[in-house]
Amino acid sequence: MSSGVISVPLELICDGQGQPFQYLNRGDFTLHRPLQSLISGVGVEAYRLNLAYCGRVSNAVIFGKSYVMAESKHVAFVHQSHRDYVPQEFAHYYKAQIINDTRPRPYVSEECCFLGGYSGDAKYFGHFIFEFLYRLAAFEMSGLLERFPVAVFDDVPDSWLSFIELYGVPKSRLKKISRLPAPFFRNVWTASCPNALSSAGYAFWDEGIFRMRERLLANAISAGDAGPKRIFIGRRDATHRKLLNEAEVWAFLEANGFEYVEFAGKPAAEQIRLMRSAEIAVVVSGSNGSLTPFAPRDCIIIDFLPIHIQGGLGAKGFAAVLGQIYERIPARIVDDGSKVGLSNDFDVDIEAVRRAVSLAIEFKGGSAVVEK
Repeated sequence: MSSGVISVPLELICDGQGQPFQYLNRGDFTLHRPLQSLISGVGVEAYRLNLAYCGRVSNAVIFGKSYVMAESKHVAFVHQSHRDYVPQEFAHYYKAQIINDTRPRPYVSEECCFLGGYSGDAKYFGHFIFEFLYRLAAFEMSGLLERFPVAVFDDVPDSWLSFIELYGVPKSRLKKISRLPAPFFRNVWTASCPNALSSAGYAFWDEGIFRMRERLLANAISAGDAGPKRIFIGRRDATHRKLLNEAEVWAFLEANGFEYVEFAGKPAAEQIRLMRSAEIAVVVSGSNGSLTPFAPRDCIIIDFLPIHIQGGLGAKGFAAVLGQIYERIPARIVDDGSKVGLSNDFDVDIEAVRRAVSLAIEFKGGSAVVEK
């Protein structure tokens, strides 16, 4: 990197400062997980066990996607999410938030656990769930949650923060901090991202996933009656990655007893209530698909995913970890190419949807209405 910053693991920073550091999981081998499909039978997904760790750093700036820069400004920990494919992303954040942003940094003198909540200027709920929220499990297992407040950005929406509260961290112990300019901490605990993608492939910290799932499900019991058994998680209000024939899809699903669930703005307990009783969940891939880990382990997940997206860190990966039946309906990109990567609009083959949903309903002991 032209900045002269050296990329090192958090462990080396902690060791150099004489600060505590511990591994919760070494992530040193791959599990071949069965992934059941109603159409194609049982396949296998090879996912690594993810590295999981927690450590304290002194006199550090946290910027970008929870990257940690310690003391001398010549040492930075850029694999905070255990990602080794993002040098451009790191360089962008480093230039924008460290080199070019010369404003006085907020100083956080109170020792705390850093959660943040999102990175850059984009607030993506799905990333909040699987890149940030799950770190609570690491802090808890390290014996930190009851000792220190949890630092979150001051512009994280209240409905997102309600997930932290549902986990058991009260509002009084949430320390709101500025995201920009990047804050400077006297002593801060930081944890790795429990679900990650690197050149070695997708990786999951299973224990963190199960701990988060069980805690939130247990604490959401008081949210009310059980949720609907058949749900559709659409994207009709989305500005990107839109399902262009969603009205046609919904007409079929509505005729078959599905409920269109809306999550935006609802507190965590209510969002989880809508997931926890689902027997079949039809999901248009997007942020709300990150809630499928809170569906039952015998739930059938039918996922509309653009054909060029792997889906390992979405509903597919969680289904492999939890043992949920997973059906992927490949989606066809139909826009003019001006939207790239994860932003393309798409449509799905309605006959493929009818087939998958009908098989799912029959598997659960019902009968499907094929036409609408």
